[in-house]
Amino acid sequence: MNMIPVIALAIASALAIPAYASDINSSNNTNSHFHEAARLWLQSRIAQTPQVKAAAAQQNSRALWTQAAAQPLYNPELQTRLEQEGSSNNYALEISQKIDWWNQREARSQQQQRLQQQAGQQYQQSLQQTTADALAAIVRYQSAQQRDQLMQRLQQQQQTLTQLIEQRRSIGDLSALDAELALLAQSSLLADIAASQAELSAAAAQLSALLPDWQQQPQYLNALIQQLDNSAQQLSQQPLSDTQLKQLALSHPQSESARLFWLAEQQRAQLSRDSLRAEPTLGVSAGRNGEEDVLGLALSLPLNVRSSYRQAAAAANGEALQAEAEFYVSLQQQQQQLRASHSRVQAYRRQVKQWQALMPDGGQRSAQLLQQQWRNGDLSTSAYLQASAQWAASLQAGIELTGDYRQAQIQWLSDSQTIRRFLSAAANTNSPISE
Repeated sequence: MNMIPVIALAIASALAIPAYASDINSSNNTNSHFHEAARLWLQSRIAQTPQVKAAAAQQNSRALWTQAAAQPLYNPELQTRLEQEGSSNNYALEISQKIDWWNQREARSQQQQRLQQQAGQQYQQSLQQTTADALAAIVRYQSAQQRDQLMQRLQQQQQTLTQLIEQRRSIGDLSALDAELALLAQSSLLADIAASQAELSAAAAQLSALLPDWQQQPQYLNALIQQLDNSAQQLSQQPLSDTQLKQLALSHPQSESARLFWLAEQQRAQLSRDSLRAEPTLGVSAGRNGEEDVLGLALSLPLNVRSSYRQAAAAANGEALQAEAEFYVSLQQQQQQLRASHSRVQAYRRQVKQWQALMPDGGQRSAQLLQQQWRNGDLSTSAYLQASAQWAASLQAGIELTGDYRQAQIQWLSDSQTIRRFLSAAANTNSPISE
């Protein structure tokens, strides 16, 4: 019977909050070099993901299109003519060049430059989103691992409790009903254990899909989580102003990509309007006709008679207006997303602090008190099992609350386009997201 408080203290110490939902204000236990190694490891793995590689390939392709658009629009044409007239052989050689009279090459070049810049923003967006997904997978795996450890230790606690109840019942200290209640409590825990193991397997599979070799560097996961917790201290507790929201939204790759696409569509509309205007073709020819040398000049102009191309120009102009509207919609949505993300982080921060205030020792004192009350007979076995279940639920709530808080941080970092910069050791104190 004297083993009960000792077992309770051991279990409570093992399940204490630093094991799975560490204090957000905890000190840095690893040096900056290790954090830098974890950051570089994550960046190198992110760069190898298929989605980032695809975005990089698109960026390179757009760069080549930009180079192509900077080249002259029309090449010269060479024509030859040879004919026999009686006993004379007539021939002529003509070189013609279509003139880019309305400087369409410049418009095409600007259009491709905008599309290249858009591809660059899409690449940055892909990097940030994949990094956010990887961090979210790490947080999910850590929460699942801690929840599974909690379930396994609770099972050990129930087994130990059942043995102690059997010992007390053998000496007539407890009834058979108490032993039956302990067995029922132990069996009801099996479903929670199975669920925690299934969640752990799913979280590990998701993490392996993004970071295939994470099991070779498991210590980096904790370092990244610690940096994520430290980054939360840079977030201002004051609501963001409309100016700050607009500034963040405008600089986000998604909004910038929409703006650049709008500018590219404007250039395409300009090209469509230019196509309505004819461009001349000049030619110079030289040859021989009989016994005489011949020199000629030629000028040709297309006649937009059968097709004026006005419908195509109007359609391109309409698509430019559509791209403009989509940019402003994207900008507005981004501002609302930023406001919601900031509020969500603040709400979770308050709840985590309240939870830590309620259970500063990770539930050790509560566990000892329950065990002591039950050992002294002041608490029935059924009441003790019910109270223990509430105690375990509180610990599990700490795991879920901390995990949700970290997921909210990741969402905010993604929305405020700081998901990759937060890993650096130096914090940007001039940022509107800083204290």
